Parts: sequence; C-alpha cells; structure tokens
Amino acid sequence: MKQGPKSRGWLIASIAFWTGISGLACSAMAPIQAERTETVETAADETPATPPEAASDPATVARAPLAQAFETATRAAELAQSASTADDWSAVATAWSEAIVALQAVPLDSPEWLFAQRKTREYLTNQAIALEQAEVAARLAIFPTLGNEVLDEQLALYLSYIATFDTPDILVVGSSRALQGLNPQILQQRLALQGHDLQVYNFAVNGATAQVVSFVLRQLLTPEQLPEMIIWAGGSRSFNSGRFDRTFAKILESPGYAAVQTGDRPEFDPARPLAATVDIADDSTDEVSRPNAPKAQVTPINDINGYGFWAVNEVFDPSNYYTRFPRVAGLYDGTYSAFNLNGVQTVSFRAIVAFARANDMPFVFVNLPLSTDYLDNTRLLYERQFQQFMTQEASRTGFTVVDLLQGWPGQNNLFADPSHLNRVGAAQVAIRVAEDTTIPWALISDPTPADSDEDETTGAAAGEESD
Repeated sequence: MKQGPKSRGWLIASIAFWTGISGLACSAMAPIQAERTETVETAADETPATPPEAASDPATVARAPLAQAFETATRAAELAQSASTADDWSAVATAWSEAIVALQAVPLDSPEWLFAQRKTREYLTNQAIALEQAEVAARLAIFPTLGNEVLDEQLALYLSYIATFDTPDILVVGSSRALQGLNPQILQQRLALQGHDLQVYNFAVNGATAQVVSFVLRQLLTPEQLPEMIIWAGGSRSFNSGRFDRTFAKILESPGYAAVQTGDRPEFDPARPLAATVDIADDSTDEVSRPNAPKAQVTPINDINGYGFWAVNEVFDPSNYYTRFPRVAGLYDGTYSAFNLNGVQTVSFRAIVAFARANDMPFVFVNLPLSTDYLDNTRLLYERQFQQFMTQEASRTGFTVVDLLQGWPGQNNLFADPSHLNRVGAAQVAIRVAEDTTIPWALISDPTPADSDEDETTGAAAGEESD
C-alpha cells in the first residue's frame, strides 16, 4: 500500500500549523525568558534571596507557572514539527497537557490569571489536534478498503470494540439515519435498568441499503463477530429497488469486496498491533501483510464514538434550514424515484431475515421517525406502502417491527434536518426501543445480579440523557 502523499500532506499541514504555534509560544515567553536569563547570570556567583515582599506579590507568584507554561508550549511545538508516529504525537499531547496544568497554577488573585485562562483555551485546542494526529497515526488499516470511508472506519472501530468488550449482544445496523438516530449507550443503560445486562454497538453506515446490510452481516463479519440480536433502524429509502444503489456499487468495485470473495475476513492479527504506525502499515515488505491487497486509506477523524454512534447536536428549524437548502417536494425527491418494494433490495432483506432465523438471532426492525415537515402527501403515500409491506413481511417470517414513523409529530427539536434525528431524538428512540415489550429481550439476556449497583447505572443513564 502506498499512502505517502496523503500522509505527508497531513504532516506538512501539521508542521506549518505547529511552526506558527511555536513562534507564538516563543514570543509570548520572551519577556519572562529575558528576566530568567539575567537571574541565571547572577546565579553564577550567588543566587540572590527573594525579598519577602516580592515573594508575596501575586504577579511574582504567577510568573513561575507562566514561565513553565510557555517553555512547555515551546517544547510541544518543537516536538510536533518532527512527530510522525503515534508515540510522537502522544508526547506532543502530553506536553500541551503539562502546559495547561502550569497555566491553571496561576493564582486567582493574580493579574495574569485572565490571560492564563485564555491561553488555556488555545492550548486545549492544540492538545486536541495532537490527540487526533496520534489516533490517525495509530489506526492500522486492517482490511482492504470497502469503497466507503464510514464503512472502513466502522469496521475498524467494531473490531476494536470486540477486542475491548467482546462481541456485543445487540448490533444496530442501517444507514445514516440509524448512525445518528439510535444511541446504543442509552439503549444499553435503559435495558440495564430493566434487568437486561446487554452490550450494544451501532454499526450503521451512511447510504446503507438492504444489499449493503446483507453484505456486512452475511459475508463481511465472521460468525464470532456476529451478535445475538440484530436491530435494523431505518426506513423505506433502504428498500427502494427502483433507485440505483451507489453505495453497494462502490463496495462491489472495492479491493475489500474482492478480498471477501477469496475467503478473507477482517480481524486483528496479533502480529500487527493496533498501535503500529502508518509507515509500518504501508510497508509492502511486511511479511504479515495480505499480499497484493491495497489497504484502506487512513480515514479522517470524525464524530463517530467508540460505540459506533454519531451524536449530532443541530436542531431542525425550517425557517432557517430552507434558507440554506432548497425545499424539495416529495414528488421530486429522488429517494422515492421509481419506488419499488419488490426488487433486489427486498430479496436482500429477506435473505437477512432468513440468515438471522437460521442463526437463532432475534431480528427487529425500527421504522425511524420522519419530521412532519418532510412527510408531505407524496412521501406519506410511499411511507404507508412501506409500513404495509413491513407488516406483511413480519407476519410472514416472524420478526418484530417497532413503528415510530410519526412518533413525534411537529417536534422539530428532535431532528437535525427533515429526515435525520439529532442527539435528543436518538436518545428518545433508544428509550422507546428499550421499553417496547414486543421485543424478546429475555431470549438473549441473563438476569442482572440482584446485588448490582443499580444506583450507579441509573445515574449514568440520567447523565447521558440530559446531555
């Protein structure tokens, strides 16, 4: 694999940024540095005692931590200019952390205190950049790219999750509507309150159709990586066979798909630790590398958390939203183009349901909410067809449907845009799903021990929901 140009682009941009930071740190430090130089020269003969009145002066007390902060910031900027590995960037982040600690040591009654607080904000930003670079450098491309950056990232995150917690009991799948529309941590917390000790991961991928979900569950993941229950959160757009499936078409053309067809499966190789650097991952002579299989590009840092969930804070305000984006009537919405629920997507969906049944995995479909503004007469007509289709399929094959399509009419505060939920909406969906008595939670759950710390779990759930 050759990633040189892309990796070096990140590095060059970082060097330029940190060089500027280094200049700022040095200039800010200059007056204190000059004074300390004079002190060092005097100390060659004798170190003068600090006058008692100076020792109690707030400005004098503040000078020591400020000097330390500026010196450490300069060191962080210098380290960043040559950083390339995860260890290098971790050292940069640590240096920024030390500089922040020094700034926070400035006394509240010092005239330099306010300046130190503002400088802390800058250093926190610099530390965050260093941590991001450390993650990029440490993230080993473990499988050939599958033609979708979010799918590549979700795969790496999921395998890391399994290495940390073991395979989850419940796997959420779907498109971007599920990615930001069902919070797995709140679902897990709510289930724990009901006595179900279950782990949940959200493996949703933007643009995922039934064909994409089928590929992930039936071909990509190994039997050991499969959950005990599948929850598909989504809607009709993933089932429209009359619409060209761009996401799956890119997967079919990808090196990752070709690798799967030869029997290869994604898994962590103990010989290639996750903390390996990009340069090591790119080494085509590495004996443990898969031969002739280009690895996935290092994916950009995004807001998907360690449980596969993307928390979106935006709130849908039609009066503002449609000043930035055109209002498209359902009649002209390509999502419903040549609407067809009897084609290849339905074939893939039925294959998923049969696969789940054959592996004794309860299957649940959650029809996610759409905003009232989005559901005009045309779209609502198609959605009614989909509801009827899903009811018939569930009756025929025995899976569970949770229909939340119009669960919160007029409540735009739960949406990020007309068809996607925000963080608050995702929490509410998780609560509704956890409380749904038609879902056979008991089939996959061992009773929570009676002596478990219920108060701690309750507090965690309450804290997450209040965010």
